[in-house]
Amino acid sequence: MFMAAFIEHPRLTAESVEARAYQIEAVADCLGAPTLLVLPTALGKTPIEWMVLAERLHSVGGRALIIAPTNALVNQHFEDLKAVIKDQKSEDSVTSMSGSIDWRKRQKRWDAAEIIVATPHVIRNDVNRGSIDLSDVTILVADEAHHSTGKHSSAEVGDLYLQTADNPLILGATASPGSTREQVEEVCNRLGLRRIHSRSAENALLSPYAAGLQVKEVFVEVDDGLKLMAAPLQMWLEHLVDQLRRLGYHVHTGRATSTQLNETRGRIQGAIVRGEGLAYNAARQCAQAQRLLNLIGYLLSQGVAASREYLSRLKNSGDNGDKGASAFFNDGRITQLFENLKQSPELHEKVGKTVNLVLDQLQAHPESRVIIFAHFRDTVNEIVRRLEDSGQAKPERFVGQSSRDGSTGMTQKAQLEGLKRFREGKCNVLVATSVGEEGLDVPRADLVVFYEPVGSEIRTIQRRGRTGRHRAGTVYVLIARDTRDEGARASALFREKKMKQAIEKVRRNMGRPTDDNPVELLKSFKVRQNGVIGSAHAFMMSEMKRLAPELGELTARVKTTVEGQIPDANIDGNKGKKYENVPSRLRPRGQTGLDSFPSSVTSPTIEGEQKESNDKIEDEELDINENLAKLAVRAAEDIVQALTTEAIDPLAHEADIPCRIIVDHRELNTSIAATLRLQGVDVDVKTLAIGDFKIGDRVLVERKRVRDFVDSLLDGRLLEQAHRLIAAAPRPLLLIEGGGLFTQRAVHNNALMGALATLTIDLGLPVVTTQDGEETARFLIIAARREQALLGALTKEARERMKFGDEIDQSNPWFANQIPGGSGLDEKTKIDATESLIDSGLATDQKVILKTSKKGTLDLKDEKQNQTNKLHLLESLPNIGPTTARRLLEHFKSIEAITKADEAELCQVSGVGPASARTILEVLRK
Repeated sequence: MFMAAFIEHPRLTAESVEARAYQIEAVADCLGAPTLLVLPTALGKTPIEWMVLAERLHSVGGRALIIAPTNALVNQHFEDLKAVIKDQKSEDSVTSMSGSIDWRKRQKRWDAAEIIVATPHVIRNDVNRGSIDLSDVTILVADEAHHSTGKHSSAEVGDLYLQTADNPLILGATASPGSTREQVEEVCNRLGLRRIHSRSAENALLSPYAAGLQVKEVFVEVDDGLKLMAAPLQMWLEHLVDQLRRLGYHVHTGRATSTQLNETRGRIQGAIVRGEGLAYNAARQCAQAQRLLNLIGYLLSQGVAASREYLSRLKNSGDNGDKGASAFFNDGRITQLFENLKQSPELHEKVGKTVNLVLDQLQAHPESRVIIFAHFRDTVNEIVRRLEDSGQAKPERFVGQSSRDGSTGMTQKAQLEGLKRFREGKCNVLVATSVGEEGLDVPRADLVVFYEPVGSEIRTIQRRGRTGRHRAGTVYVLIARDTRDEGARASALFREKKMKQAIEKVRRNMGRPTDDNPVELLKSFKVRQNGVIGSAHAFMMSEMKRLAPELGELTARVKTTVEGQIPDANIDGNKGKKYENVPSRLRPRGQTGLDSFPSSVTSPTIEGEQKESNDKIEDEELDINENLAKLAVRAAEDIVQALTTEAIDPLAHEADIPCRIIVDHRELNTSIAATLRLQGVDVDVKTLAIGDFKIGDRVLVERKRVRDFVDSLLDGRLLEQAHRLIAAAPRPLLLIEGGGLFTQRAVHNNALMGALATLTIDLGLPVVTTQDGEETARFLIIAARREQALLGALTKEARERMKFGDEIDQSNPWFANQIPGGSGLDEKTKIDATESLIDSGLATDQKVILKTSKKGTLDLKDEKQNQTNKLHLLESLPNIGPTTARRLLEHFKSIEAITKADEAELCQVSGVGPASARTILEVLRK
């Protein structure tokens, strides 16, 4: 009988981690190099993360950081680490951070903690803000690492960590890194991973620990009532597609698919760029066709609830200004369908089938736990209602935090309480949307039901992994016949198969570092078994021998084959003859080898041809010498030109100039701030009343995405925003980010060009376009360095004049705000200004600032900023919130007056009691 064994380590509590050979092997790999850990769900990636984290803290020190994509998963890691990590210096040694906690409190938690668990966007924002520093983090664990692609905050945290950490090591863990080689490579590149440790459930070391998992597909028929609802929509769709086909934009035959319509939309966008007049109407028809295709799919594969929710979202989009969605929803056929759906009960057989599967499981095994995954909240609500009406199940609704379309979301606290009730058995059915798919450890989920198959292999694996974690489990996938469900299921299976191949390809290309010493890497780990303590490495080797005895035989067989004894390779009777390594048999078919060419013995004909060839070579050598001479002359000219340019233009080489850019705090959710930091820019996060980026004292940049620019033009805000931007800084700039500016729907190209002409010519506002956030960041860096270099290149006198112009007394009568695009000053004011200039002794080419009777926009902005700073100062006092701070400032007008007030005067302000008053005075006066 095999007895349980446990890991012992200086930083792990006793008997908290079971000793498994495959996990110990993975720990050695992960400690030796940055590693992507790919294991099937429910086979213990988390204990591997614990062991790597504990060893890193024990041997190197510093901090440990774990990032996870959801708050529920963050809380799960936090609770587990509190229990398994030993020698915690204080209660705050292990902490968790989420977006619901103020960043100042998060900063205090970070400073006090040794192990931090957080969502990645929180870490990214705090690093960009400068409130936390990753330099002393010695181990970063990216849980559900398949998110670390593109602009996801998990990938950006990886970039920031690799840039700033003094002694970095990253462990990325996932069961599904992606179905293509490119996806797997991107995850590895973004996290700096140099090794892939991948094992399947069929591996000899893993199979004893893999609980049985059955996946069953259940086909259901579509209700006739739903088919009747979908029939007119299908005819409408076919009519639209036929029109697009006649115009030449839709080139496919048969039933339309989403992929085909996406290709059609691309052709239409190209036609719009070329100025084809029919393309605009075709774009509207294509968008309608896509909405119809989605609606038909929801009706046939999801049912009434999902279709009702989809139309409700379209209605809200139309109410918020989406003209296409509004036109589609206001069509009489759609409006009537929506009214029918609101009054109709759920007709799809999937709901009834789901309830029956759950009730059968609970009747056979009353202690079972069941998880149901559905895409739409209305479907979740309908399933919960049906289960509650049955009286035999205790369902728990589990959805995301946002509230929309009359469906309330769940707060983080409610989500955690719901999971706790499910684990404790107070409820036995968890009905969840996609928020419950990833990472959650529900030890006794015996049955998982997919209300619909999903085409993504990642989501399929994550959903399936919620069962069979500690004992055998079953997965039912409900598939509606003759609908897109069948395609989605086939796509998921195909991509899952491709994923295994992609992982293996990338792993082989990476190779394996040869300098690893598992004995040295695992020296701090011991294994206790039957009261005997031994080394973890010895335990691993003995388990490999016990669980995989056939490995030796397999190696022998492979070795014999390679050495040349090919059985039955002698059809002509030469039994036992060794295989000769003939070169032609080792080459790919059709490839010519060197042995196919003639020998060195040459004929007279060949000699004559050779002589002729030698003469040609001599002529070619002369031509080459002449060309080389010309190239040398050109190179010399280029060098002279470069030296001349460097002497004339002091800004030509400003790449090494340090620069500082002020970033509005609302831009932290983009990739721009992270890119700026990675490029060595000093990023200062502040609240900018106008603009998004500020460079020095002169340059203010407003960033708009292409769609934002078009929307602000349509609703009339563009010119107002431009005037405010111009008035706020001496060098304002509008930056439009994204492609396809002139292919946007609902606005003509002439209108866009007219707007750009107004901004640049009439208002004098520079406009710059970039393709994406990365290009925006590069432009800002170059602009900041040139601005810094320009200021450094100015003479002392010029800097003094600029300083004089900035600090001059604005009470003089000749000052006024200058706004590009026109001043609106009368002649008398200009004459008075000239006389004032003469009296002040200023040169005629110096800056003229005329003063009007009204306060300028920049002054108002400064006052607002001062007021904000005062409020922030008061809010930092103990027991003072935003409301009380505002009341204090309104009552006393200044911080100085608050400092001079006594307790009785402070207590006159609503919200301030005697205790709070004493605390305020102690802080301000001592």
